[in-house]
Order: sequence, then C-alpha cells, then structure tokens
Amino acid sequence: MSSRLPNECYQQIFSNVQDTKTLFSIIQVNHTWCENAIIFLWKNPFRKEIDYNHTKIIPVLLSFLKKDKNTFFDYPSFITHLDFDNLFRITSKFYDNNENEVEYFMGLMEQDDTLPSIFSKLEYDKWPGFGQIWVIILLILVNMARRRANIQWFKFDIRYNDIKGFLSNNGKENDDVEYFYVDDERIVGSNVEMRYNIVNKIENIITTFLNLDDFNESKNFFENLEYLELDRSSFKVAILEAFSMCKNLKTVEIEHPFFQLILRPLVSLIKNQNNLENIIIYGVHNAYMADYHDAIFEIISSLNTAAHSLKRIEICGIKMMNDETFKFIGNCKNLEVLKLEDSYVSIKNFEWIALAEFSKLRSLELVYNWSNKEYVSQFNPIQMILQNKSISLNLKSLHLLNTYIKNHNLLKSISENCRNLINFTTQLTADDDIKYLFNILGNNPNIKEFQLLNPGYPMNLSTGFIIDLVKAFPKKTDYIRLVHIVNNLDEFRKFLENCMVDLKFLYVVVSTNNDINEFGECMGIIDLQ
Repeated sequence: MSSRLPNECYQQIFSNVQDTKTLFSIIQVNHTWCENAIIFLWKNPFRKEIDYNHTKIIPVLLSFLKKDKNTFFDYPSFITHLDFDNLFRITSKFYDNNENEVEYFMGLMEQDDTLPSIFSKLEYDKWPGFGQIWVIILLILVNMARRRANIQWFKFDIRYNDIKGFLSNNGKENDDVEYFYVDDERIVGSNVEMRYNIVNKIENIITTFLNLDDFNESKNFFENLEYLELDRSSFKVAILEAFSMCKNLKTVEIEHPFFQLILRPLVSLIKNQNNLENIIIYGVHNAYMADYHDAIFEIISSLNTAAHSLKRIEICGIKMMNDETFKFIGNCKNLEVLKLEDSYVSIKNFEWIALAEFSKLRSLELVYNWSNKEYVSQFNPIQMILQNKSISLNLKSLHLLNTYIKNHNLLKSISENCRNLINFTTQLTADDDIKYLFNILGNNPNIKEFQLLNPGYPMNLSTGFIIDLVKAFPKKTDYIRLVHIVNNLDEFRKFLENCMVDLKFLYVVVSTNNDINEFGECMGIIDLQ
C-alpha cells in the first residue's frame, strides 16, 4: 500500500527549495508533487536567475484575455515577488520576438469590456514598440490584482541597457559599451532628457496601475508589501508617494544621487511603517548641492519612529555632518546589524553610537569612512564604540577598514573587550598594532574568517611577523584574506609552510613588483579544500 503525505507536508518541504531548475524537476514527478510545488515556482516568476529570454510566461499571464481559455493552475495568484525591472526585460524580449502574438493580445484587449476604462483610451501606437510593452505590463498587473496576487516583495532597478533601444538613435550610441555599475552614468550624457523621460514612463506604469479609478483591486495590491527596493536610476518621487499606503514594510532599500529631491515622500514612507526592520540607504557625495545636509539629517533622524523594530541599519555614500543625526540610535534596542560605509560621520555621531546599549548587536561594519581631521589625527572615534561592553562582548562579526583614520588604540580596545568574534577584518597602521592583533586572535578562538589590510602606513612587517601571524590563527580559521601584508615570494612560502589551519579560501594581494606566477606555483605546498 502506498502512503500519501498531506499537502501541507509537501509544501513545507518544497518551500525550502530555492533553485528554479530543481523546482522545474519537482513539478514533473507527478500530479501531487506538481500541485504542491507549482506555487513556489511561480512565487517569483521574474527572478533574476530566470533568463529574460524566457518569455513563455508572458502569454500565460495574458491568457485571461482569451474568454475560452482555462489554465490548469491559477498562476497569477501564486505571485508574491515582483521584480519589476526583470518583468520589463522579459516583456521587451517578448515584444521583439513575437510580433504576431503581441498584435493578437492587443486585439483581445480592445474587445474586452471588463477591463478598466483606461485600456479603451490608450493611444499606445503613438509610442512604437515602447507603447505596446507599457500596455502589456499594465495588463499583467491588472490580471495579477484580479487573481488576488499577494505581493510581498517589490524591486525597481531599470538599467541603461534596458532603455537604450528606445532612444532616438535606436540604441546605437556607445552600443559596444556595457554599463554595469553606476546608474547615473547609464542615464546621463547626451539625450539625458529623453532617457529620463523613458524611465519616468516606466515608473508611470506603476503609478497608473495604483490610481485606476474603476479598478478597486489595484488599491490593495501592495497592502501586504514587506520588501521595497528602489535603485538609483528611477525618479522615485511618484513611486514613493504611490506606496504611501504600505504600513507593514520590513525592509526598505533605496539608492539615490539627490536625496533632497525625494525627502518628503521618503520620510513619510518611513514614518508610516509599523514594524520596519531593515533600512539600507545608498547615496553619492553631493554635499555641495543645496539642502543636502538638512535632507540627510531629516531622513536618517526619521528612523526614530521605527527605532523599536529596527534590526539592520546600512548607510553608504552619505555625509552625516549634523551632530544630531544619530541621536535616535540609542532607542534601537533590537539592532542586530550596523553598517556605515564610504561615509563622513562626525565625531558627535560616533559618540551617539558609542553611548547606545546594543545588547543584540551581532555585526558591526565600519569601512572606508572618515571624520573630523583634527580629531582623528589624535584618536580613533571607533574606539569609543568598542569600549562599550554592551556592544563589544556580543559581537560575532567585526569589520573595520577606515584607511583615512589611524588605529591609535583601537586594536587595544578590541583585544580587551571582544571575545566572541567569528568574522574579523581590520587594518594595521603602526607597529604597536601588532601585539594587540595577536591578542585579538588569542582571545577569539572561534574566528573563522580573517581579513587584514596594510593601507600603507610605515611599519616593520617582516618575515618573522608573517610566521608569527600564521601560527596565531585560531584552529577554526578557514578563510584568510591578506592585502599588502605579504611582501614577497619568500614570505609567502613561509606563510604556507607554517600554516596549520584547514584553509578553504586564501586570498593574498601583493605588490606588482612580484611575479604572480611564482606565487601560484607555491600553492602546491598547501592543500586548499
């Protein structure tokens, strides 16, 4: 007799499968497996790991236009994650390769009197190509809302390569260049007005959908949203205003070159949240722009309204000049992760952090920051934070790389107060740092990942130091990254010969004066698993 598990058991098992290919295999086993796994395969149909050439999902999501067409599953109702930029890419690819099918669905749309009235008014033919893509995406959103899709995750990150085909020069401008990094560099330059106009029209799909007068389902489409990510290329004002109805966001990740332009809707969004847990803010150094400092102060200090629930704060590329910016942080009693990167932090704001009681803080990452020159020439402000035992004693992950700030007595404070580190990154800025570094390694036997940087301060890093360092690694260490610590091939040999830990990862940066091939040959001395 064959036994059959309850559906709840199958779903509990399949919910742990994240790989798309594995889920595809599961749904082909039998009907029971298929009906219980299909909801997880369609949870995020626009995920990045799905090739945007995979356009078959578009006709499936438009099949509701066919009155006599019934699909085996209610696919739109399964969707919880909306990766909007990938939806745009997949739809664009579908339009490029399926002209007849696009024309067919446009014809069905014009005949469907159950759709919101806007579809009978759209003059999409005035926007060749782009207009049809715009309409298709709006139709998909309407169908998802009709089928009661429970959207919990939303991301908007349109790239230059997504829009260059719609420029007046047909994408021929710099077509041999791929833009992967900074969105501003993708969007600005010649045709800047046209490029931003296109991005604005793409954002307008969302705002149009949310403001449909005769389609109430759109009003509640994002009411259960928990994750919101808006990357750098978008305007964001309209989207932030449109998402103002969201009250239960757990994560907000936002990147913008000019935060003063989105100040009001962003602060309003933050203050509207009941249980915001994670805030990630990425900017660029635009302190010369009017109202920048006031905007940054108001945005970050607005987090006080969410202090009771915040677990993660990440800020990158921001100048925090106002001394009251971090005054709220002492109220973040549940904070587990604090990361400040590539930012200016005033001494007073370091003091606010140092005064906080972070009994739950597990990860502290302060990298590539700088502060008041006169002060840091005499004292490392991060030392104040590590002297607070309510912070240092519970830390599992500590990453400190601030090349513009000398350590002074920072490592001494770490050696005296940290006992539970698992991941540790630091720099050496003086010979006196060395003895405290060894104390840290001795006091933290659970360190698995260790990274050490020499930023260029004058020090005596001899072969003897290399040998002592490798012998000091805790037994559990299996990940080592050394940047400008090993000076030559002989020191590298000594490092390998004396290494007694079971390494899984070794990364060594040496000066260009060395022959890298000789270093590769040395790797035969040690077996890296």
